[in-house]
Amino acid sequence: MKFLFAVHNHQPVGNFDFVFEDSYQKSYKPFLDVLENFPNINFSMHFSGPLIDWLEKHHSDYLDRVAKLVDDGRVEIISSGYYEPVLASIPDADKIGQIQMMNEYIKSRFGQTPQGLWLTERIWEPSSAKPIAEAGIKFITVDDYHFSTSGKTGKDLNGYFLTEEQGQVLGIFPIAQQLRYTIPFEAPKETIKILKKNADNENSVMVMADDGEKFGVWPQTYELAFGKEQWVKKFCKALEKNQDWLETMKFSDYFDNHKPLGRIYLQTSSYFEMSEWTLPTELGKKYHKHIEKLQKEEKFEQMKPFLRGGFWRDFLTKYDEANWMLKRTNFVAKKLENEPIESEARQAIWKSQCNCGYWHGVFGGLYLPHIRHANYSNIIEAEVKNGFKKGLNRADIDHDGLQEVSFSNEKLRAFFTPIGGAIRELDVLEAKFNIVNTLARYSESYHEKLKLVGKKPSKKNASIHDLVLVKEEGLDKHLFHDSHQRWMLQDHFFANKTKMTNVYQNNYKELGDFINGEFNIRGRFNSVILERDGNVNGLPVKLTKTANFKSNSINFTIEIQNNSDKTLKTTYGTELNFSLLGGTAPDRFYKFDGVQPKEHFLNSKGKVKATEVKLITEWEKMENTLNFNDKTNVWYYPIETVSMSEAGFERVYQSSVVLPVWKLKLKADECIKIEFSLTSTVESE
Repeated sequence: MKFLFAVHNHQPVGNFDFVFEDSYQKSYKPFLDVLENFPNINFSMHFSGPLIDWLEKHHSDYLDRVAKLVDDGRVEIISSGYYEPVLASIPDADKIGQIQMMNEYIKSRFGQTPQGLWLTERIWEPSSAKPIAEAGIKFITVDDYHFSTSGKTGKDLNGYFLTEEQGQVLGIFPIAQQLRYTIPFEAPKETIKILKKNADNENSVMVMADDGEKFGVWPQTYELAFGKEQWVKKFCKALEKNQDWLETMKFSDYFDNHKPLGRIYLQTSSYFEMSEWTLPTELGKKYHKHIEKLQKEEKFEQMKPFLRGGFWRDFLTKYDEANWMLKRTNFVAKKLENEPIESEARQAIWKSQCNCGYWHGVFGGLYLPHIRHANYSNIIEAEVKNGFKKGLNRADIDHDGLQEVSFSNEKLRAFFTPIGGAIRELDVLEAKFNIVNTLARYSESYHEKLKLVGKKPSKKNASIHDLVLVKEEGLDKHLFHDSHQRWMLQDHFFANKTKMTNVYQNNYKELGDFINGEFNIRGRFNSVILERDGNVNGLPVKLTKTANFKSNSINFTIEIQNNSDKTLKTTYGTELNFSLLGGTAPDRFYKFDGVQPKEHFLNSKGKVKATEVKLITEWEKMENTLNFNDKTNVWYYPIETVSMSEAGFERVYQSSVVLPVWKLKLKADECIKIEFSLTSTVESE
């Protein structure tokens, strides 16, 4: 029996330095410490580019140790897109470029020309075979689930297959899910039993390739892997003990010395769990219940090849924010595809393609503002380095059939969407900061699990897919779900008796049809004008919003015209979301009319009468200031999501809502004009 074992080590662009260091100390280093002492065990390793860059800066000696194992013939380094993109989601020129960048690094650092590729999140689309092969890659690994959907299961998977796209050939190895779930969550002998059971002859092969972080970083795994239970050391001893029939082998050695089992064309797929995560919430609940029913009836494994949930691109439908960010990066990437690989603009846009901020499963991903911020910061960096057209521009960036309008000058770049007539991205160019990097409060199918917390203990050493943990008590009390995106310049009309708490909880009646309605957008010189003829409480109302740009300021004018023959009584509010990172960080706070209130953090909520509202971020030396002509009633509150992470359910600050409100009493054909400004200032070094 040949056993092909690989670990994939990754940290995303923009992750905190202490997370890199913690993962290094808990997983990457101790794993290597153990494996170095077992010279008869061969294995494969993959490191993503962001992690490589960090290791070169902070622990280059670790990479020297890896290089020694490569020189000794024990370790094979697996390639990938350098900044760990979902290859299927980016332009082909970037697929090839990022892979070649990683190939060149591996050859330069380790003296090895890589043959294999780690396919990010094992997200496979048939068209990817061509650019992967064109980048010089001979084989990839995907889950056995991919093969089962094409009719190959069990003993059919005793090797690798070939696929092709337009004549470009690529080998594909199947990763055994059974091994992914026993390693390291069952005793080493259980994995040995599985390998023995499948050892029909000396050419039999099984593959295990999975996250390196499951050895020490995932919850409850450090003690398991390297602490009291010493799982990794025991597993290595078990492999050595069974060397008479079990041989550890590098992927390339097997690929070079064994013929393929045949030709195969895999369906679009990823690992099985992701097919559930991508589904819309209600459908995801039904899908999960169906899986549980089959498991209770012991029919799940039999029926699994016929179960199809969604696929990765469905995240772009499920989360509008992910779609916009990805379309923004690809929009810029297409303009840069003829730039040299080493150009600063090309490198920045490749960093922005790092996958983690574009989807969400049991890890934070999209829900982590600092990860999204890193992507946006790199998009802005790429645009600034390459240069972009100033003034007004029009394009359907997110491919929804509606054209967005952007305005750019030397200080600001704003993107206006017809949906709600809102600003969905506002880039402060000096800080490389999108201050509308927001996320709505989505209903997630796993929110049902919060009811189990405290009632049903998690199984010891459970897979990360099955753990039910919480970072704080009472999270279910923070489960509010939004009915609109969280952008800037969004129009609310509600009854005069409506309370701020109701709006904060999204537990109120919207009297107008503007917040999700379609606006007409036109540009004129330094202004963007948004108009909609709609209704408020059944009465026809015309709303016109004008954004006039001057350097680092935007002057807003809102005109509300009652086009009915009746008096309109309502409260109007314009929602302004600021996503400034760190709701409880001491260097980020409010000031009202120059005074810092007692509850001043960006996750605070309250009401104030003010002519000036400041949101300050000292780390970036940035101030965002709203100025009103008169004392204005301002409501402010945080948008906080409840989401899954590898450490359990957590509450995450996403943005601060500043909601100035005005009570209106408009007679027939009467019009009111509201004016205020937003100024974004960055202190120079």
